Amino acid sequence: MTAFSISRRKIVSYAGIMPLAAFGIHGPAYAAIDFTDPEEGHKANVKLRGSLANEWVWRHYWGETYAALPNDAPIPLYKFEGLIKARWTDNGDGTHSELLFDLAGHTDWDTGDLLQQIENPITGKTNEVMHIWDGPNSTTYSRFGPIYPWTLEPSKDPVVLPWKVIDGSAWLTERGSFERPHPLAPSEWPLASSGSTTVSMINVTLTADLKDLENEDLVSAPHNMKWTAMRSWMPWLLLGQRPGLMLTVGMGRKISGPDAIPKSMEKIIELLQPNYLTSDKPWAEVSNSWTRYKSERQPAK
Repeated sequence: MTAFSISRRKIVSYAGIMPLAAFGIHGPAYAAIDFTDPEEGHKANVKLRGSLANEWVWRHYWGETYAALPNDAPIPLYKFEGLIKARWTDNGDGTHSELLFDLAGHTDWDTGDLLQQIENPITGKTNEVMHIWDGPNSTTYSRFGPIYPWTLEPSKDPVVLPWKVIDGSAWLTERGSFERPHPLAPSEWPLASSGSTTVSMINVTLTADLKDLENEDLVSAPHNMKWTAMRSWMPWLLLGQRPGLMLTVGMGRKISGPDAIPKSMEKIIELLQPNYLTSDKPWAEVSNSWTRYKSERQPAK
């Protein structure tokens, strides 16, 4: 019997007698991470968020959306389920790029079925739902922090990311608040536009096993995510300049690939974008909910 013909069962039974290395089997190589070092923190961030290799990374997510009105408890609007696909590239210069697509369906609060219309609990009127296909959005990550398409002045100093390690888990939170000119002028779109500007706040936390980040044999670490966001009214809700914001609470996880997509998400993909899994460019142009609304709908009075 040669070493190459020894069965796994035999190897296990011999493990107490001989080290596994004798059979050419080696365990993962682990290297401790100094999260206070910008370069090590950057590589851990890419591994957590996406991949150090040139490959597609998939994230399945779901959650709930509420209307937050002044002096009132948040009102449930709808649930959602989505799938992010992102192409990660090692640029060879210490930076890594992400090209991200996001497809999501708004679903019924009770049944989980894809919505085409909702009865707006604020206005009492029926709204035609506009689902989400956003992107492609491009971000470059380095030890100087992320560079987004709207970044005007990238940092010239290395950035220490706010990692937190607790009981063998690594946590990283990203937060941001934005105010931008509204793509829909309220004079032309009185009900679809929330005003001259659109505002948003998002807080996203990713967590992974520390051992997965330290495992040098892994280029992409599994993660779970949780986020909260507040933003101006979606145009299709036709709430105009009514005071208030949308509150979104979501969660999700990185998955191994299309084979790990649940049946509920497969159904949404089939109804919204059947080519989403197979196409490197599932829609023709850069898209978001505001630009799509402007091109596909007419002003409501």
